[in-house]
Amino acid sequence: MGGFYSAESFRVGGFVMRHIVIAALSLLSLASIPADAADLRPAVARPAAQPAAAQPAQSNWSGVQVGGQNGVSGVNNNFAEPGAYICPTGFPFGSSCFETPFGFSNDHLSYTIGGFIGYRIQAGSYVYGIEGDLSWKRGETSGALNSVTCYGVGSIVCRNDYFTGQVEQTWDASIRGRLGFLWTPDTLVYVTGGVAFGEIKGSFAYQGILTGIDTGTTTGGGSWSDVRVGWTVGGGIESQAWWPRWKWRLEGRWTDFGSYSVTVPLVTAPGIGCCSAPSSAARIDLKESFWTVRVGLGYDLM
Repeated sequence: MGGFYSAESFRVGGFVMRHIVIAALSLLSLASIPADAADLRPAVARPAAQPAAAQPAQSNWSGVQVGGQNGVSGVNNNFAEPGAYICPTGFPFGSSCFETPFGFSNDHLSYTIGGFIGYRIQAGSYVYGIEGDLSWKRGETSGALNSVTCYGVGSIVCRNDYFTGQVEQTWDASIRGRLGFLWTPDTLVYVTGGVAFGEIKGSFAYQGILTGIDTGTTTGGGSWSDVRVGWTVGGGIESQAWWPRWKWRLEGRWTDFGSYSVTVPLVTAPGIGCCSAPSSAARIDLKESFWTVRVGLGYDLM
């Protein structure tokens, strides 16, 4: 009948509606899934980022350094006076009356202490710069001589010579260049050399006495204190100490102030028959040098 639906029609319609609803729900479920979750390809594990390896700390050898040092100094004092004299009247100088030489040479060990300041630049494995130092020591040597010379048959006249002398090195200083090679990042082997300064003090006294048929005396003395200029050269090793910015060093140097002379005036007091050729001055020839071995500790002002 045209206005009624049969039972078979309801069964077919219900089947179709169920499938339509299922299809609609499936589409809604797919639409709700996030876009990145739709990619079901297996994820490839990426390696974790590794932290940067720590770089070993490198010693910095550039900048200003100040420090102190002490050690031992071997002082070489050479003192020579060719000979003050007084000659009897009948015995001319250079013919039968001669000089009486006086001198001494001795090495004296002294404790030395002082400080230094310098500036240096590191260029790769090389370190170069300039440094100054000042140290104190007491390197003193001295000598004395008593001499008797008689003239004429039966020793009618005798000359008695009395000499004393002393020389001392007190302080020394230097301005030097330094050139070194880094044996390791923390250890420097270097050479150094430059100009040296030092105080040298000394004294001399002479008395010549004639006895016999001729009498008279020649006496004189004096002291001096000079600041000498010379040269110094040496080398050493310097290394990082146990504390940051501190470095220890061991250094040896030779310093030479050369040869020079000082003059001390003499005065003659004539007696009986005196004198044919009394000396009017004593010339003292000096040659001064020293070596040092020092241990030092420096601080880098960087």
